[in-house]
Amino acid sequence: MIPRLTRLFPAAVSVIAALLMVACEKAPLLAPTGSSITLTSGTNAIPANGSATIVAQVLESAGTPPHSGTRVTFTTTLGVIEPPEASTDASGRTSVTFRASGASGVAIISASSGGATTGLTGGSSSGTNTGSTTGTTGSDRNLRISVGAAAVGRVNLSANPTILPTSGGSTTILANVLDINGNALSAAVVSFTTTAGNLSSSSGTTDANGNATATLTTFQQATVTATVGVAASSGSGGSTGTGGSTGTSSSQATVTVSLTSAPTASITVPTTPPSAGLPASYSIKVTPATATGSGGGGGGTGGGSTGGTIPIREVFLAWGDGLTENLGAVSGDQSVSHIYARAGSYSITLNVTDVAGGTARVSTSVAVIQAPPPTINITYSPVPAKVNTATTINVQITTPQGLSIINTIIDFGDGTSASLGGGSTSSQPHVYTAVGTYTVKVTVTDSSGQTTIGTTSLSVGL
Repeated sequence: MIPRLTRLFPAAVSVIAALLMVACEKAPLLAPTGSSITLTSGTNAIPANGSATIVAQVLESAGTPPHSGTRVTFTTTLGVIEPPEASTDASGRTSVTFRASGASGVAIISASSGGATTGLTGGSSSGTNTGSTTGTTGSDRNLRISVGAAAVGRVNLSANPTILPTSGGSTTILANVLDINGNALSAAVVSFTTTAGNLSSSSGTTDANGNATATLTTFQQATVTATVGVAASSGSGGSTGTGGSTGTSSSQATVTVSLTSAPTASITVPTTPPSAGLPASYSIKVTPATATGSGGGGGGTGGGSTGGTIPIREVFLAWGDGLTENLGAVSGDQSVSHIYARAGSYSITLNVTDVAGGTARVSTSVAVIQAPPPTINITYSPVPAKVNTATTINVQITTPQGLSIINTIIDFGDGTSASLGGGSTSSQPHVYTAVGTYTVKVTVTDSSGQTTIGTTSLSVGL
């Protein structure tokens, strides 16, 4: 029949053959029956604005790749696939890009070509999906990628500082969000709530390091909660029905910000009034503040230490005479020595600051008296002294404990004098050239700054 048609209508047969060839060239190549498709990706968790490369591997039943150019169609329950269709290379592989497009949930990505598919070939599945597949059966080889809030694996929450002064204040709340692989998760929306005080923002979006912050201002103990919600996700099941996964969940952490009571302090002056120029001991007592609650936490319910004391950062003394002293981070009972140069009334002020910013300030007064003067004993020999003969004048100075002699001047009474230095005893030879009675004067300057004068009458004869 065909040969006869060829003889009768040679031109028509040529046209039909050409049309058949064109039709064959335009028909897409599809995977033959019995082929399989495997989907892979470099990650199973991405931010809500992220993307991932999807690779499809097509193999025939014999384990060999199909003809180059085999067309594979991709679908997703969340986001978009670009392009939705792609052709394999000589190894049976092709790749496309999955873009989350700002949505959160679990994207179920499928691929098909001819009779090959990654979806269920029979049966059905249903259940809740929070990042991993549950309730699947058969040959479900769909690829699942957790996106945005659905990719949250852990939320860490901290406050800096965790303890505020008793008068309250502000602290920085930091939420650090990690994905299910322990990597920082960006573009995740974090909601902040507090049991007391005010937050600068009720929500924030994590940065490239997975961090979102808010400022808490409170005047009482407050517990802050950070929550990252996981949006619902759904997908198509096998050929016999609709399956996939649906549901919602959340990841959250809490941190408690505590207030302290103020530290307390006291100063006790000596029972015996201190003397100018002499050291005296003063007793101070510093009692650290106690926290009213617990602080710290992350990855669930916050923890930390309950109660305890707040370490002292600095104790500062102002003596009231222009001198100050930083005692450092001391607490408890301390003894501090100080010397006032002059007599008078002074106000001592003690300032205490702890590491949480709590402060205490106390003052007391002290009356400083003049130190007892030194005693000066003056003797000479021979008695009576002889004119034009050396007379030895002996000076003995006795000072109260703590005082020292700065300088001593002796006036011989005949218009001449000498410096004896800072010693407490001295023997000075002197020659009087005229008969008479002379007044010998010794002037002592001590370490308290006071001046004491001692005198004696000296007779000079022939």
